[in-house]
Amino acid sequence: MIRTLAMLKMEKNFIAHIEKNYARKPYEHYPLSLLVDRASEELEELLDAYDLLDYEKIKEECADVSNIIDYIFEAATRQEAKKE
Repeated sequence: MIRTLAMLKMEKNFIAHIEKNYARKPYEHYPLSLLVDRASEELEELLDAYDLLDYEKIKEECADVSNIIDYIFEAATRQEAKKE
């Protein structure tokens, strides 16, 4: 059983890369605007899980929200560096 957000995030990233062929570094492949749109979708999924009080799903959605926030931060940092 995974007990930390960090470990759940790593597991979800690993599964997404291996099983779904997702990019290992999405912030290098997708525009910032798409990542921000995706964040609102992930937040909606978190709120849905909360409405059901499905604690396992809530934790999984927390990992998704946290991961997408990480990607947004990286994408924004890269875009900012290009302007300098």
